[in-house]
Amino acid sequence: MKAYRMNLTSSKMIVALAVFTSLVFAFGTASAQIVRDTTHWNDEELYESEAAPSTSFFSVGGGILGAYFIPDFSTFNANVALPFTGTNFRQQVWMVGGQGFVTVPWVKNLRVGGMGFGGTSSDCGCVDTALNGGVDTVNRYLTYSVGYGALTIDYVLPLRTGHFHIVPGIALGYGAVSIYARQAANRIDFNINHEFSGNTPDNVYTTHTYSAPFFLYMPQLQFEYSPIGLLMFRLTAGYQGTSMGTWTVDQGVSLGNSSPLSGIKGSGLILSLGAFVGLFQ
Repeated sequence: MKAYRMNLTSSKMIVALAVFTSLVFAFGTASAQIVRDTTHWNDEELYESEAAPSTSFFSVGGGILGAYFIPDFSTFNANVALPFTGTNFRQQVWMVGGQGFVTVPWVKNLRVGGMGFGGTSSDCGCVDTALNGGVDTVNRYLTYSVGYGALTIDYVLPLRTGHFHIVPGIALGYGAVSIYARQAANRIDFNINHEFSGNTPDNVYTTHTYSAPFFLYMPQLQFEYSPIGLLMFRLTAGYQGTSMGTWTVDQGVSLGNSSPLSGIKGSGLILSLGAFVGLFQ
């Protein structure tokens, strides 16, 4: 009887030990196989999302542009400016323009828009010029102008830079280069009939506008900063390339041999600043 009780007690201890071992093993297995709940936001994930700026960009807006254009005036000075005014033009044109744009919704970070630019250089003293061996003295004035309209295509680089963005792009458009030349004599007095008679010294007054169209291609790199979501500032560096057409005078009159003007273009380095209002995210 005593042996039976000892066996029963041993059996109970063995069963209890087995149950305890099974529970420990089951608990450990369950702990190792816990799957993270992804159906709800966790607090730390919310903070991580706020700390890392999104690489997606959206913008719609418009604004004004000011630019400093550096053309090649070597042919212009040699064949036009120096013979006509006795001076060389400085290779610079201040330009003013505007642009509007919007991010394309179906292509991430792609932005399209339209822009226009125009500027004139009139870097001459316009001193009196003697004609006919000094018998007649006239005043001469000369300007170089360039202007165009273009389609802009930009891509905002997907960098985590907060309010600052780097935006390479290109502008494709159509425009023209114009050269305005005027010669006039000082009047003794005003008489409307003398202005058009052709029988007085007043008839030395002459004005001509020479122009040539061009196709514009302008690769550029833009650096944009948006301090708030409704305002953006931009610094741009680019190359204003032009494929020139035929030179004419006074609204389409043929010049015949226009080779002295063939080297005059609207090409060169361009630097611009811009301020825009809109929505920038």
